[in-house]
Amino acid sequence: MDMVFGRELVAESGTHADVTHSIRISLKRIAETDSAVEAFEEEPDRESRLARTDTESSGPLRGATLGVKDIFVVDGLPTRGGSALDPAEFAGPEASTVTRLRRAGATVVGKTKTAEFACVQPPTTRNPHDPRHTPGGSSSGSAAAVATGAVTLAVGTQTIGSVIRPASYCGVAGFKTTHGSVPLDGVIPCAGSYDSFGLFASSVSGLLLAASVFFEEGKSEQEQPKGGRPEKKQPEKKQLEEGRSVGRKPVVAIPARAYLALATDTTNEVFAHAVRALAESGLDVVPTDLAADVDVLTRTQKVIFDAEFARAHEERFHRHARLLGAGTTEVIRRGLALPAHAYAAAADDLAAQRSAFDTWMEREGFDLVVAPAATDVAPLGLSNTGSPAMSLPWSHLGLPCVTIPLPRGAGELPLGLQLVGRRHTDLGLLRWASEVADGIGQLTARQPRSRPRC
Repeated sequence: MDMVFGRELVAESGTHADVTHSIRISLKRIAETDSAVEAFEEEPDRESRLARTDTESSGPLRGATLGVKDIFVVDGLPTRGGSALDPAEFAGPEASTVTRLRRAGATVVGKTKTAEFACVQPPTTRNPHDPRHTPGGSSSGSAAAVATGAVTLAVGTQTIGSVIRPASYCGVAGFKTTHGSVPLDGVIPCAGSYDSFGLFASSVSGLLLAASVFFEEGKSEQEQPKGGRPEKKQPEKKQLEEGRSVGRKPVVAIPARAYLALATDTTNEVFAHAVRALAESGLDVVPTDLAADVDVLTRTQKVIFDAEFARAHEERFHRHARLLGAGTTEVIRRGLALPAHAYAAAADDLAAQRSAFDTWMEREGFDLVVAPAATDVAPLGLSNTGSPAMSLPWSHLGLPCVTIPLPRGAGELPLGLQLVGRRHTDLGLLRWASEVADGIGQLTARQPRSRPRC
């Protein structure tokens, strides 16, 4: 049985979509693949629950089958956050993001597995391309569920690299929104300064369709539906201008060598070939010293991450430490040991670093950053979910990012290309990424081979 079977969201969604047929395919793929891949949390009555689905739903996502990372509260399904704790610990109103997707017509097929509290303790999910390899973390269940064809769309979050990296490892498209642009009420927190909503689909066009549910055309950012306290945003008109709906090609920055050196030689060969192909297609691709200070960004990020994760779960830790994973408790203890002044200084540094990046992009006239989506293909084994280094600077800066799957040969593990946009240019980024993805097969036909399976 082939574990990988991508389904196209755009083809299966819309006014005339056959909801019952889409659900039937999802149940079949789960039955065929999930004992090996373990993308989903167990749900004994899944089939009977889905048999009660309202097949008369309407909206742009009618017919879409949805996997939801198990840190999102979903009405009628338990939430454990990848932990051994009682679901009553996380009971509350349904996450507004899930509600919006349902109202747009999507059907929740099930909860997908996650690292404990979306941190470092990995789940049992395996890579559909080779179950001996990790699918990444922490939204690994969502990425794997899309890769197996169990769902056409899945929800995740990214704090450091939990959407972009699993998408790369599993060979699907992944989208991390601008930090603060989509509310995260009803979601178990990891680190509030970084936690961002994310989506997975088999293609960038599918991501664009799903993202339109959250970023509505023709409305100012201030008019976008809210469920929390998102950051102040630019007007939608500005988004559309920066999305270049008028057709101007984007100006693309290549990050500094110090950042790219964190990836393997093979990954950099693949990346360099893809960049050359993008330049040959007419894009203005320019080498820069962007992220040359990746070590500084990483130090700041570590302080904020540890402190905020500890703060979010301190009470839970004191009550249930023996039930939590060793990796989770280690981060909490480390965060609790940080002095308040260290966190305050790091938070000030973060604000300055984000402002400096925005100023630099505006001054230099760049629209996008292009980078590898991961340092390498998925590592062998399940205890190591891989390095988030390629995502860390952009997550730290709060930027929208997308993984575009790259073509690969038979027997090769997937590798993705990452595009990063300016703050609050989410739809514009996806439009550009869709254009790149449409031609990427031709553009990268001569790329070096990625590392084969071990």
